[in-house]
Amino acid sequence: MKQHITENEKEVIKLIAFFKKRGERLAAEGTLTQEHEELNAACERLTEKIYNHADFRQRVLGKHETLKTIIEDHAQCPTCQKSDHVKKKTVVTNELGWKLNRYKCRRCNIEFTWNRPNNPWDMIPFLEVCLQELDTNIASQEMEEELRHRAREARDHMAVSLEQLRSAIQLADTEKKQMEEQDQEMSRMLHEFKKYLMIEKIKMEPFSEN
Repeated sequence: MKQHITENEKEVIKLIAFFKKRGERLAAEGTLTQEHEELNAACERLTEKIYNHADFRQRVLGKHETLKTIIEDHAQCPTCQKSDHVKKKTVVTNELGWKLNRYKCRRCNIEFTWNRPNNPWDMIPFLEVCLQELDTNIASQEMEEELRHRAREARDHMAVSLEQLRSAIQLADTEKKQMEEQDQEMSRMLHEFKKYLMIEKIKMEPFSEN
């Protein structure tokens, strides 16, 4: 769990550990005051909040990282039509703002950009364009009936995929926004609590030296 914790959260947890040890010592000596008990209780509540939020942050970011990997290109060289010697070189942005993978075929010694986005966020508008083109083709009088039937099936399948993708992205983006808002709120809370704990620690230092 430690790897989920920010530096700021680590600092507060260290301060809380200091007060927890002091509380245990005072309790053993029989000198634990109600003020110390309330401070220890507040520290425990904050520690729980920190770890719960850290888990939420990790889940949200993990989901976003997973979403980034769901689009696979299966890129083929436009010259030899093979993928054996194709290697990804870089990522480019097209005129629509979509990110696409650029590859090099070592057999043909050419570079080419794959014709579809490399991420689900850009894949949504890409699929919307594809659906529009299919609808135009299906409505065309020139298309044969058998071909029109196959095009309708392809369109229906693509429409289902688009809605599934859209739902997954909307949920992930909503969670990420919520996580970022909680991050800001947690940062403000930790900043105030850290100041309070450091003041309390300074007040206690003369007593701990005796």
